[in-house]
Amino acid sequence: MPRSSFQIVACPGSGRYSAGMVRRLLIGTLLCLLVGGSSVAFSPEAVAQQRPVTGDTPGQAPGNSVPMTVLADQLVDLFPKIEGDVLEVQDGTLTLSVGRKDGARPGLDLAIFREGREIKHPKTGQVLGRSEMAVGRVTLTEVEEQFSRGTAVATVPVAAGDRFRLSSGKIRLVLLPLAGGARDTLIEATTQELVERLNGSGRFVVSMGDSINPYLAQEGIKGDDFLDGKGVKEAAARFKFENLLVLQFKRVQNRPFMEVRFFSVSSRDPLVNTAFFVPPSVRTAADKDRFSSAARDVNRPQAKPRSLLSRLLGGDLEAGTYSTGENSIPLREVARFAFPVLAMDISVQPKDKIPRVAVSDGEKVYQYRIVNQKFEPEWSFSVGTLGRVMSIQLVDVDGDGIFEVVANRYHNQAGLNSFVITSKDGKPKFLADNLEMFLFGLDAKNEGHKQTLWAQRFNSDNFFTPGQADQVVIKKGSIVTEKPVRVPTSFRPMGAAFSNIHGKDTRALAHIDPFNRLLISLDGEDIWRSSTVVGGGYIKMELVIPRARQGSQSKFYKIEPTPLAVDLDGDGIEELIVPQNQVREGLLAVVFKGPAGYRLQSIDTGFEGGITALGAFRTEDSIQPTLVATVVRFSSIFTSTSGETQIIMTVPQE
Repeated sequence: MPRSSFQIVACPGSGRYSAGMVRRLLIGTLLCLLVGGSSVAFSPEAVAQQRPVTGDTPGQAPGNSVPMTVLADQLVDLFPKIEGDVLEVQDGTLTLSVGRKDGARPGLDLAIFREGREIKHPKTGQVLGRSEMAVGRVTLTEVEEQFSRGTAVATVPVAAGDRFRLSSGKIRLVLLPLAGGARDTLIEATTQELVERLNGSGRFVVSMGDSINPYLAQEGIKGDDFLDGKGVKEAAARFKFENLLVLQFKRVQNRPFMEVRFFSVSSRDPLVNTAFFVPPSVRTAADKDRFSSAARDVNRPQAKPRSLLSRLLGGDLEAGTYSTGENSIPLREVARFAFPVLAMDISVQPKDKIPRVAVSDGEKVYQYRIVNQKFEPEWSFSVGTLGRVMSIQLVDVDGDGIFEVVANRYHNQAGLNSFVITSKDGKPKFLADNLEMFLFGLDAKNEGHKQTLWAQRFNSDNFFTPGQADQVVIKKGSIVTEKPVRVPTSFRPMGAAFSNIHGKDTRALAHIDPFNRLLISLDGEDIWRSSTVVGGGYIKMELVIPRARQGSQSKFYKIEPTPLAVDLDGDGIEELIVPQNQVREGLLAVVFKGPAGYRLQSIDTGFEGGITALGAFRTEDSIQPTLVATVVRFSSIFTSTSGETQIIMTVPQE
């Protein structure tokens, strides 16, 4: 066999392999050779000279991915189930009775305990075991063939004869995918494949490191630098993990490729340093449905009717058509306005269970009932005297089951002011007006409609006040602060929504940050940030800042569309939908939490115009939500003051 026909990449942190690791790597390498592949692990430079490992050639089990199997086995071998005796203690250094032959490696962290009296069965006299006292932990620093040495951190002095072991329990491992030159669907499928292999080994409990991605972006740490170890120790301290598996996706020879590093806080260098092409079997799996409630068995019978999420992501929304055909989502134009709708909100009113919709062209607010997929007008109200309306929400402010309209408006001379409209017998009036702060309504109680108000102070220099918000109520036409709330530094009251996307019992905040990335946070801590641009608002506000010597300075701020939180597949977990006008008009992003973390998928609706707002509602007799979009064709590309709007609605399956 030619010397260059294969190579095994060493683990820099260990220097040598255990017998089990060598055996598994050799088996994996031979399998690669048998199926026409080249190496188990290699660099991108080496890949350019060699064929990829396929794992899908004749004679192999369908879906078998050799490099993924080898990687999982490598990780299992890093945590052998070993135990033994402390042989001696000298100047804080412990000599232990296990060595390289047993799978010991530098950096391995072991528990030390002291055996006590025997535990016997009271009737049979059989010895069942011994009592144990925890002594401390030891980290291996030197490993020889039959023994090893390490340094201990102990609560009581360690003595020769004490015992140690690496727990046979499951190891907690955090998995972090870094997006690069691969599709989101491929990253999802690859990550899921690896999660299943690690969980199937019975040795690991795997959780996703989605919250690390925003941290790396904030710290300016690039993926390649993180793979080299930059910021790993700081991330471990911040996010409280001991074991981290990093997958960086890129393209080599125009094929998806993975760089893999495994870090343990007890070792300075990565314990696994490998790379390989993404196997074709995984690339095939990337085309299957993997939604928030999807199971791994892609061959299971599909439930009828298919969920709206399944139909959206499966490409059943036919671009450019409002079809009622069998293979598409039926769409219907339910209203057309001779002005651009710049803000909209839809919700089912708690008292009468009838969906309401509020829209604004910047000068007026209009409210409608939705009956049999038709808009029935209730009232309109002129509110543009103190500025242009830039956001609007339906909120049950006083808890009576009837919606109030909460909105924000701005004038470059008068500044920011918000207002609340109430109505009685179809006659609207101000409940509160000219409030000099941003108001933001949210469903904090997960009741299906907004009932809570947040407020953010207006900043005369930066428009928004970073990292600040209060929970408020309205009393006698004024705002009364109840308590401060934790929000991310980049939080903006416009372009934000509350949802349970992180779990049924959680309320996560999603908002579009100043860099047009969708950021999801929980209790003020970032847990995920999109790598894809979202948003693209059409309302631009000019902030005029007086300057003593220069006269004045103008800053411009775009008001982003509000993400829509809606349960699209009936599993009780909401997905997020947000326009991507900045990428292309008519493009939507759907964000959901799959088995291997958050995933974003773009959908081309084919709508001929900008999507300025999204809404949804579900009536008691429908099994799927109805989505509503405002599609605006502006008269001028320079202003957003004139144009026409189509209100497009999906017709759900009954």
